[in-house]
Amino acid sequence: MYGDRHHLHWATALDRLELEVILAERRLEDPSRPAPEAWDEPLLEGPIPADLRERALALRERQQRVRVELTTMLGTIGRQHDFATRVDRATRVAGTAVFLDVTA
Repeated sequence: MYGDRHHLHWATALDRLELEVILAERRLEDPSRPAPEAWDEPLLEGPIPADLRERALALRERQQRVRVELTTMLGTIGRQHDFATRVDRATRVAGTAVFLDVTA
């Protein structure tokens, strides 16, 4: 009985993790997709069952690919933002007069 429940808990945790990876992969394809919800680490007891180990390793590899792609994307966005800030500074008109109507 414990073994069945233990296996089910691990399989369910991997199901949830795989769903998160799928959502992240889809977000890479379409950045307008909604951001994923916060993820909480499941509380699992004991070692992962042997028959789920390969699945867990494959998920880890997919996560790594997504992490690298997201990091690259964020770096690109950061450089674009920095450039836009420099353009804003370069095109800003210095010394523009501001008038305040205190009678209104």
